[in-house]
Amino acid sequence: MTKSKTYAVVDLEMTTPALDGTGRIIQFSCTFIENGKISDTFSTLIDPQCPIPPEVQKLTGIKNSDVSKAPLFSDVADTIYALLQDTVFVAHNIMQDYRFLNAEFERAGYPELELKGIDTVQLAQILLPTQPSYRLVDLGNYLGIKHERPHQADSDTYVTAELFLLLQKRLELLPSSVLQTLCNLSGALLYDTAECFKEAYAKQRKKAQPLAKKWMQIEDLVILRPNFKTRDNIALTFPKTKEEQEQLFSGSIEWRDEQVKMMSTIADFFDDPNERRLLLEAPTGMGKTLGYLVPAAYTSTQDKRIVISTATTALQAQLAEEINLTLKNLFPFDLDVVVLKGNRHYIDLDKFWRSLKQPYNKNSRLLQMRLIVWLLQTKTGDLDELRLTTRQDPLFANIEHTGFDSLEPTSPFYRVDYLRLNEIAKENASFIITNHAYLLTHATDFKGNDLELIVDEAQNLPATVAKSVQQVLDFDEIKILCDSMLVKMESQISFSFEQLIEQSLLTKKQYHALLKDLQVLDHDMWGLRAAFMRRFLRFRQNGITEQPLTEKKFLGFLKEHYGVINKITRAYDGFLQQFAWLQKVFFQASRLEQIDQTATLYLLDFFRLASQLVTAFEPWQKLAFTDLEANQTKQLTWLSIAEQETAHLRLHFSYLDGADFLQSKVYPKFEHVLFLGAGLFTKQTHAYTLKQLDLPKDTRLLSYQGNFDYQKTLALIAKDAPNVGATENEEYVKYLAKTIYDLTAKNQCQTMILFNSLDELERTYEYLAVLGLTKEREVLAQGVNGSPEKLKKRFTLNQSQTAILLATGTFFEGIDLPEKLLELLVIVRLPFQAPNTLFNQVRYERARQVGDDPFTTLALPEAVLRLKQGFGRLIRTPNDRGAFVLLDSRILTKRYGKEFKQVFPDKLELRPVLTAEIPKLVADFLHDKQR
Repeated sequence: MTKSKTYAVVDLEMTTPALDGTGRIIQFSCTFIENGKISDTFSTLIDPQCPIPPEVQKLTGIKNSDVSKAPLFSDVADTIYALLQDTVFVAHNIMQDYRFLNAEFERAGYPELELKGIDTVQLAQILLPTQPSYRLVDLGNYLGIKHERPHQADSDTYVTAELFLLLQKRLELLPSSVLQTLCNLSGALLYDTAECFKEAYAKQRKKAQPLAKKWMQIEDLVILRPNFKTRDNIALTFPKTKEEQEQLFSGSIEWRDEQVKMMSTIADFFDDPNERRLLLEAPTGMGKTLGYLVPAAYTSTQDKRIVISTATTALQAQLAEEINLTLKNLFPFDLDVVVLKGNRHYIDLDKFWRSLKQPYNKNSRLLQMRLIVWLLQTKTGDLDELRLTTRQDPLFANIEHTGFDSLEPTSPFYRVDYLRLNEIAKENASFIITNHAYLLTHATDFKGNDLELIVDEAQNLPATVAKSVQQVLDFDEIKILCDSMLVKMESQISFSFEQLIEQSLLTKKQYHALLKDLQVLDHDMWGLRAAFMRRFLRFRQNGITEQPLTEKKFLGFLKEHYGVINKITRAYDGFLQQFAWLQKVFFQASRLEQIDQTATLYLLDFFRLASQLVTAFEPWQKLAFTDLEANQTKQLTWLSIAEQETAHLRLHFSYLDGADFLQSKVYPKFEHVLFLGAGLFTKQTHAYTLKQLDLPKDTRLLSYQGNFDYQKTLALIAKDAPNVGATENEEYVKYLAKTIYDLTAKNQCQTMILFNSLDELERTYEYLAVLGLTKEREVLAQGVNGSPEKLKKRFTLNQSQTAILLATGTFFEGIDLPEKLLELLVIVRLPFQAPNTLFNQVRYERARQVGDDPFTTLALPEAVLRLKQGFGRLIRTPNDRGAFVLLDSRILTKRYGKEFKQVFPDKLELRPVLTAEIPKLVADFLHDKQR
């Protein structure tokens, strides 16, 4: 920071942020910084001469009465204009405040301000690259800056000023070479934010300090130096006596009888060479995670590697944090943790380095700057550390890792490639944390006789088999990609392969070989598509047509078309060889700077298309005759196509569940397999759970007791709720909307409402909008307001803690909302799966063929476990209290209702009441502070 400069940190509150002339300022505040310190402040309320919208009053706390006697903007414009002269304008989201203020000056007859400007949002995004949110209140909390009145301009400017000072200090700690690279990219930043980096670089150059030992520089990048440890060989066992256990836990872990009992069981299980599989039902709140981590840590000292598989990548991060923060302080020995995910979760350093020399838009440049700072911190190269809800920026397509096959050994980054480092670290790790999808698709990568497997959230494993092991061959996507690549190869406009030949990147013979292979793929795959359509899809339905293929019919079709399938296979193999060779030549020429920028951009785009084609062709191996003839696949195969003329034809391959896959492909890789979950089974679903997990009937199942006080929980069932099957769908949706509106209008608390289908959710949301709820409260709806990850983030960070979330699918589990983050949970109906999907039709028919009733053996246990998981969202800690509402009377009227009642804790009273009574009962309960 230049000490002689005066920084004016500004924040505005306005009636609306719109820049269309309709908004007015209701508060102006400014905090001045001189010589690296806050020197002065100025703040005033302003009469906007129009009503302040209710939502703005609620957000800012500024009411109409507060501004009724305040000055008009024209009365204070001269003072504000004079105060800001000869300053650098700083704001958190400068595009909003600077432009809005200038518009107000213009309306008052003043010329626009012509100040230099700095945006603290962009500074924070670059210098704090792993923050989940860059809202001012969240950054203040993270950095320990006291924020007394969020969304009031005087408080906001003070916090922004403190934030700016802290960011400047962080900036000055960056290595000189990093600052130089950031300066080269800083032209993409808003206003004059780039000057912060240029000034810091000028200072660092004068100091000429050597690079700290914790970092290493390769080309233009500075990364955290890799550090590997060897494992201790001291074999330890979990304490057997209560006295020893209490000594271990003293000061670190709260004593819980059920948790300690589970630890002892797990420790004995891993020591037993005869029992290979064990299932444990561990309710929320009993400390399940530590319950298995502690005995597993002891097992790891016995020359064992503990593989933990959980449901999501977010849960992987939580597990790694639990080990690093809790376990490492508990034990006198080191615990090395490796997290394994799919290739594309990791950054490819070589590709990222090359991307810095390629043209990108401003958003991508900002992302590159953020990544450069992140590389100083990351040990893993895992892009999830950035906590982005999506990766839509085009930069990601060019820097995500695509696997070991894409690595070039001559690259300067090869020896520090994060994927390779992870593979090395895996061999000496105490804990290897992965997710179910990775475990299932990379089972062959787990090698050695020292591996133990813990499957956490095991209830998700069978469904993950169906989803993750499913492969889809999209004929139309392959056609589009081949067409695009052929156009690119044969086009004579601006640049083509002819110029690549002139630059000696390939010969004419190689060019024609690649061209011929692509032409075969383009033409013959389309012919095969037409043959599938003629044979199996002559008649199409409205919506999406799905046609199952029996193994006999599918194999017969493939034999008829053996010649064309073999021709396509040979052409694809040839394409792969040419593609790999061309990439190798390109990388070598690029490093030696023997290729110009035009050719570089041209080939990078061609490689992008080629990589997409390789991905699209992955399911082609499923057409192998040998497995089909031997009936070894045991998979469901089907075709799908939508009704539109331009719809894609897709060939699907999937397992129906874990049976026939887990026992043969996954479990044999491990000495012991331990299964855990909070919603793993009930008394009536044992057989279902074992079958889905592909386990023998004599597998031991144990259940532990929770320690929650469910007297702090209200559970209501709408006994007069419409009969789901007998009520017109539109009338049922109106009932849901009216009930939800009445319930939430009377209860201003954080609320989640779980649906069975997105369609029903979206139509309920539309009715709620008509009733006015979306104007009164923040209503988040899955499929309407964004992706599940984005909604989770917005819901958990909602400052007022009065948001309403309409959700389905993944929100029945895997989201942790303790205490005030969730006080009211509504499940609109018993969570049966739709029986008419192709997937379920085939499952149910197979059940009938072996003499089973599909309702009692599949549909009912799945719905029961789903309800158990959904209810488990409400009470997450011993201090939690909340209300649960079920808007489905079938739990009271149907014979199978008793099965659903078993999912609730014994001490919880289920109260059947009229729908009209629910809002007041919930309000009375939540307002009763004595509970």
